[in-house]
Amino acid sequence: MRKPKSRLLIYLEYFGFLLVYHLVRRMPFRWGIRLSSFLCRVLFLLGGKHRQWTESHLKHAGVAANDAEARGIAARCYQEFSKLLVEIIKMDQMYDPARVTLTGDPETVRRVLDPNGGISETNFIIATAHYGNWEIAARTYADMSGRGMLSIMRPFSNPLIGKMIVNLRRASNHELVDRSSSSAVRSLLRALREGRHVSILVDQHAAHNEGVDTIFFGQPCKTHKTPAMLHLKTGVPIMPEITRRVDDDFHFEFNVGPIIEYKPTGDKDHDIQEICQRITTELEKLIAQKPEQWLWAHRRWTNINRDHHHKRR
Repeated sequence: MRKPKSRLLIYLEYFGFLLVYHLVRRMPFRWGIRLSSFLCRVLFLLGGKHRQWTESHLKHAGVAANDAEARGIAARCYQEFSKLLVEIIKMDQMYDPARVTLTGDPETVRRVLDPNGGISETNFIIATAHYGNWEIAARTYADMSGRGMLSIMRPFSNPLIGKMIVNLRRASNHELVDRSSSSAVRSLLRALREGRHVSILVDQHAAHNEGVDTIFFGQPCKTHKTPAMLHLKTGVPIMPEITRRVDDDFHFEFNVGPIIEYKPTGDKDHDIQEICQRITTELEKLIAQKPEQWLWAHRRWTNINRDHHHKRR
């Protein structure tokens, strides 16, 4: 469990974010990118636990072979995250589904696109990750497909900043539900049965009762089992997906992996674990293509002691 932030820290973070928010809202998009890039470069040079976690995780996953390589990729991670902050703030000014192209697994693309160039009538369970611009993924696919979308979200550690970001994410065809709500699973099931899509971020560490054992970048982790349970309950296909940033002008790729449709064996625990591993493997393949756009500071693996590593440095 994350330690709750003090009221003082919440307000200090909020007013700092508010200052950047109003500055970026009033400047051209590219200027905002430059400002945020500069601020994140300063934060990276100052170090801190998030930089150390990022570098440690890159080495743990085998993406970086040594300290120097980890430092270089981590610096690019900070730059990519700085772009996300500006994209969120400028969302309503810049967003256009035409700026997003559908790419990835050819069979998935063929199934998703109908012969006339539109989007298939099939609804999907979209299993996605904190990669590129994950904030526009659900809204984009809802717009592209003409179907409603329900996304499950984790409460923000800073509720004031969270409220601002949630308001920027909202759209008429995109509903958000708090994952801590007692009705979250019922809301997801209802959305699927109504023919809507659902979008779930599944790349963070899952608590013991929420996840199953899987392997990610060669290391053990716990993966959220909600997409697997929804699939077994409804039969709606699972689409692994990341939203990759293409340039610094608000262009993205809705990058998809092979669609997952699983035939139950009768052993529910085995089936859930197998589906979760398939999701994890496909997301790993997508992330590995451009790893600097994934949020590597997140806790993901069960065999790494981040606090111990931080104290040793």
